[in-house]
Amino acid sequence: MTFSLQSRREFLQYGLGFLAAGVAPSMVSSTSADRKPNVLFVFSDQERENVPRSCLHLPNREKLERRGVHFTRAFCTTPQCSASRATLLTGLYPHEAGVVANVDEGSMGVPLSSELPCLGTVFQGAGYQTGYLGKWHLGDTKTGLQAFGFPGYRNMKDDDLAVAAADWITRPQSEPWFLMVSFLNPHDICQYSMGPKAPIREGVSLPSNFEDPLENKPPDQKRFLTENQGKFTLTYSTEDWIRYRSYYCGLIEKVDGHLGLLLDALHKKGEQDDTIIVYTSDHGDMGGSHRLPMKGPFMYDELLNVPLVISYPRQFRNPVVTDSLVSLVDLVPTLCAMTDVRWPAPLSGVDLSPAMQNPASECRTEIFAEYHGKQQWKCPIRTIRTVQWKYDLYISGEEELYDLESDPGELHNLSKSAEHAQTRLAFSKQLHAWREKTGDPLL
Repeated sequence: MTFSLQSRREFLQYGLGFLAAGVAPSMVSSTSADRKPNVLFVFSDQERENVPRSCLHLPNREKLERRGVHFTRAFCTTPQCSASRATLLTGLYPHEAGVVANVDEGSMGVPLSSELPCLGTVFQGAGYQTGYLGKWHLGDTKTGLQAFGFPGYRNMKDDDLAVAAADWITRPQSEPWFLMVSFLNPHDICQYSMGPKAPIREGVSLPSNFEDPLENKPPDQKRFLTENQGKFTLTYSTEDWIRYRSYYCGLIEKVDGHLGLLLDALHKKGEQDDTIIVYTSDHGDMGGSHRLPMKGPFMYDELLNVPLVISYPRQFRNPVVTDSLVSLVDLVPTLCAMTDVRWPAPLSGVDLSPAMQNPASECRTEIFAEYHGKQQWKCPIRTIRTVQWKYDLYISGEEELYDLESDPGELHNLSKSAEHAQTRLAFSKQLHAWREKTGDPLL
């Protein structure tokens, strides 16, 4: 079931007391007749999906995958921390939630409104003990996060965060619980240029789409390298790039180690089978693809395609892998369906239960994403992606069109090709319709 939202103002009119529009519980499972499953929602910062597993040792992620669903084509709604987190908490696209950029980045950074229903308030209202530990990045936390349904909020470094989260899990609780754990890494890749050189890791090499002169691409991509944060890579050698990628892999493995502490805590408490575990990330990292580092004014899959595993041992006895297209905006309706929790207002995502029950099924035919700007640099982009195609519309007028079947590395921009003019026009119209439907403020 898909819910749409015409505008943020319209959404707010529903309020927390409106209960008419719920989520169909197509996949309801509970630990017993009188207790719903716990939910452990773990997410990292700046972790992409398409890092070769041969370069990584992720024993704890693999534990989740063995008793859950691995979505290989999961996409964030924006490659920006705050805006993506707003989606995770509200089940809305960033512009619907009113958070279009990082909240510490001047005029674009509007904090998340506590008037919007979010995972904390809704699950708390459904009888869950709720908690949030780690990076928030959605506004001032000095008075805590009680207004968002998360009492006892604490932020700390990842090592301490893992210990605190494990302690939270193992404490006695008579009600089902919902805990969000937000790790900072592998975001430390953004500090790589200021730290010591990383050792080269076996199996790490340059990406297949490394050699991209960025010709026939929107000029903001080159500007990122010459005028913005990407400048530090202009003198990088091949070895430097491999070290960069090696360091990134190490940061991902650190997060996996922290995840292991949480899984150990669940086992110690005897609730590993009674807990739905979500693992994902807010957005990815370029990692040298197209010779670009970190994140910026581009919508390549390296930024949008993020890890997503939903594990529930009581439901999934064997591993499930699906390449069905999914968006992180789909997580809220999916969790509501799995826990039989009713959301008090319309949502913009879909319930992923069909793909979880049958990995060959398609929950959606396309995903949408958006980008507004970085720091004070405004470069709004709107994106539609299908299995075969990706179309990016820069509000400045620039466009990108990629045939992902023949060009998975997104090297050849076909937006000016006469042969593909009808394809470009069709996606332009479809993207416009989505922007109208969701109340894009830049339309």
